[in-house]
Amino acid sequence: MSVAKFVAANGREALRQVREAMGPDAVVLSNRTVEGGVEIVAMRDTDLGAISSNAPVFTPPPATVAVDGALGDLRGELQNMRAMMERQFAGQAAAVGTHSLPATGGDPLRDSLFNWLVTAGFSGQLARTLLGHLPLGHDRPAAMTWIRQELARKVPVLGDEDALFAQGGVLALVGPTGVGKTTTTAKLAARFVLKHGPERLALLTTDTFRIGAHEQLRIYGDILGVPVHAVKDASDLRFALAALSEKHLVIIDTVGMSQRDRSLSEQIAMLGGVQAPVQRILLLNGASHGDTLNEVVHAYRHDTSPDGGIDGCIVSKLDEATHLGSVLDVVIRHRLPVYYASTGQRVPEHLELASGTALVERAFQTPRRGSVFAEAEAARRALPARGEGAAATGADGMLRSLTDSANAVSDCVDQLDGGNYGFDLVRTLWQQRADSAPSARLMAQHVRESVCRDLVRQCDRFVLALSAVVAAPAAGRRAARPWLHTLWLADRDGLPLAAAVAPGGRTAPVLQATQGGWETDAVNLAATIAATRTVVNVLDAMPAPAMLARWQTAGERWLTATRRTTRVVSGGAALKVDALADTLTFHAVEEMEYRGRAAAQWVAQAPVRVLESQARGARGAEGGIEAGLLVSRVVDLDNGQTLAVQYLLCDPALLGEGAQLARWARWAEDGEAQLRTLGHALDHLSQGERQDGAGDAAQAEGQACARLLALQMAIASLRLEQAGDTEAAAFLARLSARAPARQTPNAAVLVEGMGRLLALLDVLENYPARSGRAAVRDAAPAVSAAVSATVSTAASTAVSTVASATEADAFTDSSRMFKALAQVQGE
Repeated sequence: MSVAKFVAANGREALRQVREAMGPDAVVLSNRTVEGGVEIVAMRDTDLGAISSNAPVFTPPPATVAVDGALGDLRGELQNMRAMMERQFAGQAAAVGTHSLPATGGDPLRDSLFNWLVTAGFSGQLARTLLGHLPLGHDRPAAMTWIRQELARKVPVLGDEDALFAQGGVLALVGPTGVGKTTTTAKLAARFVLKHGPERLALLTTDTFRIGAHEQLRIYGDILGVPVHAVKDASDLRFALAALSEKHLVIIDTVGMSQRDRSLSEQIAMLGGVQAPVQRILLLNGASHGDTLNEVVHAYRHDTSPDGGIDGCIVSKLDEATHLGSVLDVVIRHRLPVYYASTGQRVPEHLELASGTALVERAFQTPRRGSVFAEAEAARRALPARGEGAAATGADGMLRSLTDSANAVSDCVDQLDGGNYGFDLVRTLWQQRADSAPSARLMAQHVRESVCRDLVRQCDRFVLALSAVVAAPAAGRRAARPWLHTLWLADRDGLPLAAAVAPGGRTAPVLQATQGGWETDAVNLAATIAATRTVVNVLDAMPAPAMLARWQTAGERWLTATRRTTRVVSGGAALKVDALADTLTFHAVEEMEYRGRAAAQWVAQAPVRVLESQARGARGAEGGIEAGLLVSRVVDLDNGQTLAVQYLLCDPALLGEGAQLARWARWAEDGEAQLRTLGHALDHLSQGERQDGAGDAAQAEGQACARLLALQMAIASLRLEQAGDTEAAAFLARLSARAPARQTPNAAVLVEGMGRLLALLDVLENYPARSGRAAVRDAAPAVSAAVSATVSTAASTAVSTVASATEADAFTDSSRMFKALAQVQGE
């Protein structure tokens, strides 16, 4: 048997010696760092085959082992039952002796399941939420099966690796130090090479700090036949990506950086400073504490730089994790897609495509011993009593209602924070507006910064602008005044990005920052958007030539629907657009669902000149406006019937965006309702009165702050309505006291519910026992503790806090507050 040891100055040289001595198919048995360099132990592949043929076949242990395992499980169940009974008696004794809240949940099954979840690493908050939705009539095995299924359903996963590799581009692995980014980079590269070959892949590393980091990745690259390059700053990265533009996929191994490192923003800005879009994949250490993981996700996802954010995650070190539930709790809380799971150091075997079911099963099957760090008992005591036998009466009932309602509010806020709704900005503006000296200028700056981040993340090349003039009352005027409402949407998916309202007229949407207030905010926001993406003004009628000239000077584009009888010139002849459509060639661009029927969309395009005179009988084909014509037909896939036809005119520069233009036109059909939401939010928050710089300086400043907050609440509500997040939306609808007529309430209802939610958060976050503004997820225990000390003091504090809430239509007395809390609890 030829087993040999090779020692060289570095890994590359040692591998070269192995290949020269034993051939390219030699098997590496081990490698380690020794004095003077690197040591590799290897053997010939032919000898490995001989060893494999003579190796004995593994024989499983006798069946009595299974019996012992069953007895062990039974012993464990009996110990759990004994501990549960002891806690029951201890809780009853404590309740009798001190007249405090019972220590247990009042339901042995729920108590046992709660401990089971918390011991696996899941937070008490998630455990309470699951048990609150547990169907009645389940025994312990059925309940455990239901909980596993619910958790697996809530874990977002990639699902299709081929789709990830097929889209190509640039993947950047980011995360703290020591989470396994370099090894995971090699694993991803190996999986790609196995499917697509090494010619279409390149590897980059920005880790110039850690000794041997570049060399380690280069060894993997040599084995795979993939080029590896090191970059040290943003200019190097841009140059390297430009040189590798012919590669289908480039994977970047970034330098490990603590979530508390102030240089984190510089690293994220480095990735955002390149021309090519970069998918950021965060590595989460499955063996880390839940609070640490939560802090890491917040640091990388909610970074203050415009280029921050992450697209997905990879869970590493599953083989080292003792409480895998913590990392699953974090990805559920933040709705962060899990791409892969790393289960060891071997490349590429120890990298699995993420599966929600497999991850949840692994979380509950991980063996555990007793731990001095276990927090199950403390978390268990926070479980509210919800059994049928625990009647809630008097002060105890009020306390339990307050605590449960705080939990419901916390769940709603977590969903709003975890989604791409912009609720974090709403809360920031709400708090700034409540300050003793609110600054509209500072709030407007925060809005523009948030819009810039959303533009970079959500838009490809364009941003859509929808406008409408709406008559609304204004202070100091007898007649209603026209107001120009503008809403900007992302070109990728129609996501509402920003909104502005300013006094307007028949000449709108021309805005000038000459009067201050409304106009200044609108103009500054529009200028910020135009500086980041090309604006496409989506209209319902052909714009005037003067307006087109202004847009052309500003570099903006336009798109409008038109009638079938519109007269245009094509090929030197004047004819109607429906007649011209019959001569064009149509191409299928996408399949879609149209009014419940499977359909396909076909489009045709042609350059035209729109005649200035559309009057019947007008002659001549001279003059006019150069434009592009797009004809869209929706055809039934089953019978070929034409279901809908739409005629669009656009800026000539957009003529090549056929499929995209048709999609934008569909989104614009909902624009009228979305624009009405802006007016509803303004009227709701300012009590139906709009002012244009009237009154003293303090009043004008307050009105400006209210306006900015109202518009951002409208944006967040529109996003929530578009996403169809039924749980958060239904909760907000109940807070607004307007039951939803459909599964997802409309944005106007959500605006009202969001205002009351913000007022309720002020109540939960400003009890005397709390210092400063704590996170809402911590509110329930603090409220419970404060109220337990003295019911009357807490109740009076709640009444006074609610009575001073800044939201105009919020709760104004204690009875309304407790009624709303009871409604949340009951529903």
